Amino acid sequence: MTLSWILTGAGAGPIAGPRIRASVFSRSTDHGQPPRRACAREILPDRWRWRSLLPVTGRCPSCRVRIGPYLLLAELTAGFALAVTAARASSAWELAALVWLVLLAVPLAFIDVAVHRLPDQLTAAAFGGTLGLLAVAALTAHQPSHLGRAAIGAAALACLYLALSVIRPGDMGLGDAKLAASAGAAASSAARTTITARMIPLPVPPPVTGAASPSAPTTGKRSITARTGGACNSSAPRSVPA
Repeated sequence: MTLSWILTGAGAGPIAGPRIRASVFSRSTDHGQPPRRACAREILPDRWRWRSLLPVTGRCPSCRVRIGPYLLLAELTAGFALAVTAARASSAWELAALVWLVLLAVPLAFIDVAVHRLPDQLTAAAFGGTLGLLAVAALTAHQPSHLGRAAIGAAALACLYLALSVIRPGDMGLGDAKLAASAGAAASSAARTTITARMIPLPVPPPVTGAASPSAPTTGKRSITARTGGACNSSAPRSVPA
């Protein structure tokens, strides 16, 4: 992608930040608990019913208590991730798939830090949207085999994290394996793009003009053979007629 796409991705982070903050606040609950609808100090929780955006300050709009990531932290994280994504994508549909994954992975990261879990609603949405958009990218490029590679990458990384969650249940969970499926699909797409770029042959430079070659005509002074009219016998003794 061009520099304009990279700058656009970086600028989209602050725009997506307030929605990311609302998702982090709503989903940062213990397992089995419903999403949060209001601040713990809020007297009138009904005022939060339709609130889907939160300020970049990370504080409650009413009581000013901290309810999310620090000032501009979510916005800068999303902007950096989107800029890197725009630099790696090779097509518009692939960029859409990676952007979808980033916009869900960023709030998942903050939720994981806050309550040490990854909500199923976000991990399922991340996998479905990422794989669906990668499928569109593969079909529009008339390369359906890329979809198979994405599915294999998703299954391989998900199985790896699932095995780790069984071996070390205190460090990994099923949520990590579910999110790994989306990351595996995206990683296989990015790896395929990198490998394809490396397989493009480099252009062969044109031959240097004026270089000596067997078929190139001679220039400048005539050769010794041309001046002597035959083989070079200037050093051989001349025969004297009898």
